[in-house]
Amino acid sequence: MASKTGESSSAQASSDALYCKWGTISFNNLVQEYDIKLEWNPVLPSKQDTTFPLKHGKITLFMYFFKFCNFRLPITKFCKSVLDEYPIHISQLHPLGLVKLCQFEFACIALGHIPEITVFRAFSFLCGNPPFFTFDRRYIGVSCLRYIPASSRDKDWKKKFFYIDASVIPGEMHWREMGAKEKLKDDGPPADAYVENTLFKRLSQCPSECTVIPEGGLVMEKMSLLWRNSRLYPTFKRLDEGQWSIFDFVDPPPPRNAALMSTDRAVGDQDPDVLKIHIDRFLLPVMPADFTAYVSQPPPSRGGGASIEGTKKPYRIRIPGKKIITAGATASPAAVSISTAPGVLLLLPPLPVW
Repeated sequence: MASKTGESSSAQASSDALYCKWGTISFNNLVQEYDIKLEWNPVLPSKQDTTFPLKHGKITLFMYFFKFCNFRLPITKFCKSVLDEYPIHISQLHPLGLVKLCQFEFACIALGHIPEITVFRAFSFLCGNPPFFTFDRRYIGVSCLRYIPASSRDKDWKKKFFYIDASVIPGEMHWREMGAKEKLKDDGPPADAYVENTLFKRLSQCPSECTVIPEGGLVMEKMSLLWRNSRLYPTFKRLDEGQWSIFDFVDPPPPRNAALMSTDRAVGDQDPDVLKIHIDRFLLPVMPADFTAYVSQPPPSRGGGASIEGTKKPYRIRIPGKKIITAGATASPAAVSISTAPGVLLLLPPLPVW
């Protein structure tokens, strides 16, 4: 297996010359919106550059990782641990696999649990054709997802990529290679390793649906450090005064298109900054060397949640897709509040029907 900065390989050579196909403005907007730091040396490839082979000292990331998969930098320790478990390189992970991984992590924390690799592997198995791989639902009678995305909305996602220093994800990453006739096997953990697991039972009872989660939700669940003011605690309420919980972002109760109003509150004088109490959940790069660079105020255009400032239309929670599995009653967890920018009506955008 090649290291994360390795050059050509048979798997990389089979990528059918995926040339870069997006512009400077879109790239610069992505870097600013998701606070991709200049110390990480993000580079927009030329029109003659391809996704693979990897450039020396660089990894390839895709715009869709950020726009669709709820993926952020720095990466969470759990996400990296899953990559190490298989092992698989972040540049090889299909967005439909990454969104399921991030969705699993969010659901676990929203239910009050620490994500567990064994439980993730119980629900999902690795599949795909090199150089790209994804995670699919393992057929064990229950699922942590209500429906499985079948394809990505942006058919050109493979061509909207950029290079960034490999050190942005500390530690080794291995390029997964397979022979021409080799079959990918992922048998998963034995049933006795998870059937009595409390987290496994909770996720089976509360299957969720893949959606784009607002930044406030990701911050609250320790999956993002993109928050405009670490002295503000992200909170929200439903406009109809109905009860709400953090888990409802991925399993909304009726009405499924409920509108939310952010009500961010200031933390107490003696309380730690919101982001500082989350910092240990992330795998911080060597640069910037000062960890406070990750908990300081992002660029003004970033806002508290998903670039919501300046948008003319509000967002609405609306998650399409048919249920593919019934796994018991969907008990709502204890209410936890989140939001985006103060005073902004939050109506989450729908995902496409796959």
